[in-house]
Amino acid sequence: MTDRSRAVLALVTSMVLFAASYTITKVALVDLGPMTLGTVRFLLATVLIAGWLALTRGFQRPTPRDARQLALGGLLGVTAYFALENLGVAWSTATDATLLSAAFPAVIAIADVLLNKARISPAGWLGIVLAMLGSVAIVLGPALLGGSLATGEAPRRLWGDLLILLAAVVWALYTFATREVVGRYSSWTTVLWQDGVGALAFIPLALTEAHTWHAPRHPVATISAVAVLTVACSVLAMVCYALAVRHLPTAVVAASINLVPLFGLVIALLVLHEAVVWPQVAGGLVVIAGVLLTHRG
Repeated sequence: MTDRSRAVLALVTSMVLFAASYTITKVALVDLGPMTLGTVRFLLATVLIAGWLALTRGFQRPTPRDARQLALGGLLGVTAYFALENLGVAWSTATDATLLSAAFPAVIAIADVLLNKARISPAGWLGIVLAMLGSVAIVLGPALLGGSLATGEAPRRLWGDLLILLAAVVWALYTFATREVVGRYSSWTTVLWQDGVGALAFIPLALTEAHTWHAPRHPVATISAVAVLTVACSVLAMVCYALAVRHLPTAVVAASINLVPLFGLVIALLVLHEAVVWPQVAGGLVVIAGVLLTHRG
């Protein structure tokens, strides 16, 4: 197998694992609170990565300035992002989260314009508008088909979807805040520092859920879900993604993000048997079309 073939296989593997994380998170949330899950997941990931670096003698010590940037990356890309995502998935569905993940590239493009004054062509802006309209269809589709939105407090599912979109904004901030420093260290070192800081920052959030802690009602499913999230989604997926980035053109890697909603939707339907309505599927297709147009623009 050539380097390119291995890279393509690694890329597809990483997309499948990223897509599966929403469904697996939903399974783990049956017994664990959103913040508790984040704490356990990233503490375990930190221990695993630290052990690997100890075995391979791959530790790198960042400079004080770079350490601060890596810490900021951990707070944004681990604590803030996964706190919002876990809570969003807890309130909404794995299907919604999967479909909304297709809008992330468009959100990052908007953030690039606002923060870095990046230029986007008219076709690119059209793609962003399409992606946002598709996101609206995903969020409001179930409520619209089920009748008018509930008066007073909005349904938890709607709030969950909005939290997932807010997580996309946080991920964009993480991307721009850390893109300078990540190139100076190995992927393992970067992930170690960010996961470690992110896990520590998760602990106070998890303590707010201490009154809900209990022995797992479904121990096999919960332990398996945490193990897969830790080993497969937090470690293996990132290693595969790094391999793909090293050997494949950036445009190919970027376009592959559009595989996440497809894989994620299939996994959520097969594992959780979640209901999906036609406006959501149509919205997902519109989002993907918009993101592709944004990349071309």
